[in-house]
Amino acid sequence: MKTKSKLLNLIIALSLFSNCLKEDCDNSTENKYVDKNYLPYIIPYTDTSTRLFLKNGKDTLLFKSQGLKETIEVQIGNDIGNCKTYKLQQYSLKMAASDTDFFEVKYYADKDGTLYNNYEIINGINFSKTKTYLSDDYVNYFPIIYNTTILNNRYDSIKTSTNSSNEIVISKPKIGVLKIKTANVLYELIK
Repeated sequence: MKTKSKLLNLIIALSLFSNCLKEDCDNSTENKYVDKNYLPYIIPYTDTSTRLFLKNGKDTLLFKSQGLKETIEVQIGNDIGNCKTYKLQQYSLKMAASDTDFFEVKYYADKDGTLYNNYEIINGINFSKTKTYLSDDYVNYFPIIYNTTILNNRYDSIKTSTNSSNEIVISKPKIGVLKIKTANVLYELIK
């Protein structure tokens, strides 16, 4: 069964590759960049930022920035006649309290030019990735009615990101993460 699967994968790969060898195939390279003007709204942390969070209502954790990183992801179009190489710019920043308590914010361009962001949360062995959102959601402030109170601090104009497991990240543009709730952990911003 494994041999059939490998053979099928090889046939598909050769078919895609042969499409890229055709004369009518677009073999160009296209760069897609993020709008850096959005960066302070989506990733409002510097290389030296720290944030104090309360974990599960009892432990205090100091999250420290691991620095803003810029990477370029390379993707090759796989549509018939589209053998174009896409170079997609991405910014990410990890805030870590330990090897097992951290979250990462990502801001990136897709090959169609749309800008997205999402959160990845690590706690122990658990990994969660929130739903990917358009970056415009962070620049266009939400009405004051979207608000929450976290540890007796009221925040308005917030953004709530979720995933299919109903895990939540609440953030505020230009401030950052206010609250993270997963199946195993609750982080709430102290300051």
